Amino acid sequence: MQQPAPTSAHKDSVPAPSSTDLAINEIVIDVYESSEATEKRRMLNLLVGRAYETAPPVVRKSLLEHLLRPLGLLGLISVAGGTFAKFRLQQNGWQDPSIGIEDLRDIRSSDVIALVDYVQQLSISAIVEAITMLSNAAALTGSGAVAVLATLVLRRSIERRKMARE
Repeated sequence: MQQPAPTSAHKDSVPAPSSTDLAINEIVIDVYESSEATEKRRMLNLLVGRAYETAPPVVRKSLLEHLLRPLGLLGLISVAGGTFAKFRLQQNGWQDPSIGIEDLRDIRSSDVIALVDYVQQLSISAIVEAITMLSNAAALTGSGAVAVLATLVLRRSIERRKMARE
């Protein structure tokens, strides 16, 4: 009698995080929370860059559009050697930047890290929106970087609410 062929996992499914992954995430969060402000900023840049690397193209596109919204042309020219300025220059007017999927091949994670660093200086709400979008992306459910980012944003939000009440 012939055995049925084993079924492969659906290509879009994301493996559940292991206990080791969860422990590493907690260590990263602990290190982040015990760090100085400049190191926190650097860690956040790297985490968003890592999330960008692991994200599918549609999520990458959305992340970049979130991050580019608060920036003017001069800011875009000064970040990552002007990599992102072309998205504003290609459009008519100053509406929200639109990035094509084909444009993603020219953007490296180091460019995204530089972009996040610059945006953090101008608009922390843009960073929070971008991280919220990443944490809601089904394709990134198992991403350790996104899990850490979501935890950090949630904790920061809770701390701000506590301080506002006092």
